Amino acid sequence: MPDLDRTRIDAILFDLDGTLLALRGGQKGGALAARLRPLAPLLPGRNPEQFMRRIWVLSETPTNYVLAMLDRVGLDTWLRPLADRARRAKGIGTLETLAPIEGAVETVQRLAQQYALGVLTNRARRETYAFLEQTGLRPLFGAITTRQDLWRFKPHPQAVRRTARLLGVAPERVLMVGDMPVDMETARRAGAQAVGVLTGFATEAELRAAGATIILPSVRELPAILLESAP
Repeated sequence: MPDLDRTRIDAILFDLDGTLLALRGGQKGGALAARLRPLAPLLPGRNPEQFMRRIWVLSETPTNYVLAMLDRVGLDTWLRPLADRARRAKGIGTLETLAPIEGAVETVQRLAQQYALGVLTNRARRETYAFLEQTGLRPLFGAITTRQDLWRFKPHPQAVRRTARLLGVAPERVLMVGDMPVDMETARRAGAQAVGVLTGFATEAELRAAGATIILPSVRELPAILLESAP
């Protein structure tokens, strides 16, 4: 696996859930895993947490396309209560319970001093902007791409290309930071570098297999790697 090439990074794109936005028990499979414990003897490995975590990883891309299609035909508002129930089962915060990962706000503030920053998320615009406004981070991001901004989303490279274009940089000079294999694959297909973080659903092995250049415990470690003046 090649080392991270800091000399060809002009912009950093962040995923939200599991990267900047804290999961609510998602690393263990979410609330649904607890309900499956009586069925543990019937599950692969007899471990409901690992089983549900794997389901969430594998379902990421098809779920995103279904949600994007519902957005396009105007059913997103009608289905929002159902989507919120699904998020709670998965361990993802709803609009009322969005909270940053520890150290994420300070990390973004530090990196914004040297890099152009963007958000590339499967969230809808309403939730994305609510989280960024709530944390005071909105002014630090020069480009925001949500699932409502594209027809072809992650892992299609258009997701990175659009966000890079809005920031005025080439996709090859972008660093994608995310917690899911689909984030790593999107970056790789766009010619960008990718950093995986372990604050979400995926394991280190899954992130490496998808193309992560390096893997960190969380975004808190990024400044030490990317900033000239970092201790």
